[in-house]
Amino acid sequence: MISAYCEGKYHRRVDPIRPRPALALVLLALVVRLGVVPSWSRLAFGGHEALYLEAFRGGNVPASTQAYPLLTALYRGIGLLTQEPMVLVVLSALAGAAAVLGAAVWIGRWVGPGAGLWTGVLVALLPEHAAWSTSAYNVILPQALIVWAFALGGWRGLVLVALAASMRMELMVMAAPLGWPALGGIVGPMWQLQLPDVSPPGEALRMNLAMVGYLGPPVLFLGLLGLRDRKAWRLGGVVLWVHLVGASFDDYGARHALLGSTALCGLVAAAADRWRGLIPALGILGCIWGLVALRPAWHGTQATVGKELVALSEVLGPLPEGCVEVTEEPPLQSAQALPSHQAFFSGELRARCVVWGEEFWHRQWSSRGLQDRGLRMRTIYWMTPVGAQVPDGGGPVRIYQRLETVW
Repeated sequence: MISAYCEGKYHRRVDPIRPRPALALVLLALVVRLGVVPSWSRLAFGGHEALYLEAFRGGNVPASTQAYPLLTALYRGIGLLTQEPMVLVVLSALAGAAAVLGAAVWIGRWVGPGAGLWTGVLVALLPEHAAWSTSAYNVILPQALIVWAFALGGWRGLVLVALAASMRMELMVMAAPLGWPALGGIVGPMWQLQLPDVSPPGEALRMNLAMVGYLGPPVLFLGLLGLRDRKAWRLGGVVLWVHLVGASFDDYGARHALLGSTALCGLVAAAADRWRGLIPALGILGCIWGLVALRPAWHGTQATVGKELVALSEVLGPLPEGCVEVTEEPPLQSAQALPSHQAFFSGELRARCVVWGEEFWHRQWSSRGLQDRGLRMRTIYWMTPVGAQVPDGGGPVRIYQRLETVW
């Protein structure tokens, strides 16, 4: 039985979560993460996730913000016991299930036990949460730790925040609504890591403030009705704070917003007394709808998620002359073959025709986060397909989208 006592103003004695509901939440989370979302034949360790796979296989991976030493050391230790990479996915699924249970405890203590159970169900079905629970990247394990820090508070929260920030540095800022236990975030990254190239926060905020879709399916914003309950106001603050902090990063994506997504599920749960549970029921339906869309996109192929692009390539000609191509990447100080779209967004790049090359990678879910970048491009720009490139040998087609800023 999970202890019902926790220190602090926002952590008070409540009825405990009983074993059966807790076990049901964990089982639901595992079924979604291991049975519903993945198509295991398509599993790939891509992008920076490959660094953790290399550490698991005993490779020497230098410390960086793409390969945090605490997590690479953990994976290297597991690799001494087995060389089956599926173990890393199962570990992530277990961490995701632990985060679901932690969300139920957290909201149960901040709002009430009933709201906690609703929250657990919502987070168990939350599409991005479920997807990141199938990845060995440094996302879901620190997420589970930070959620339990909010659930427990006090000295235990401080230790958990320190561990979480040791695997994902921005969590030391996102933990601020927790109060003094957020100091653990400063303790966490004790080593010196080379920070990534970033733009001034103001520029990134201007671009990313509209990206509220990273917080979850739109139906979850009905949870704002939960703000009628004064006990839920602080949850609203967590949602807003996480979004503002995340939006100050060039490459903001759903992986950065998971803490805010969990708090948003808590707001939905706080509105459960309205219309006899209609609000959380709609939230559950929205999450299920998102899971249905996620399954084919999970490491999807050109044949599954890129069909529309292939069809466009059959009717479009080559890229018109005089167009300048930009990439969906943030600006990097290292060599970058194409200018970043942010130069166009900020007005630094001026040309008669600016295009972005969209490929099926931008419509699939993977740990590379290209789907999030594609969503940003489709949100902040009007797009008109003006050309196509069809590589010889069956490579991915590339649709050139002409860009115009929405605002």
